[in-house]
Amino acid sequence: MNNNQAKQEIKLPCGKMCGHNCSDGCIYWNPYDRDSNGRQYCSHYGHYYYPRERQGCLSYKG
Repeated sequence: MNNNQAKQEIKLPCGKMCGHNCSDGCIYWNPYDRDSNGRQYCSHYGHYYYPRERQGCLSYKG
């Protein structure tokens, strides 16, 4: 960054990019509700995912 550039920040309205995925204990993840492909259900998004697909998910609440 040179001296003529302003520093910019990105602020999220809620949550943060935490780097967690579903299997790290997300309250929305149901490992027992699976579709025919073996993906588990996320009640926050209303869809089935493999835990690795939601890496850095904003809905994670620790």
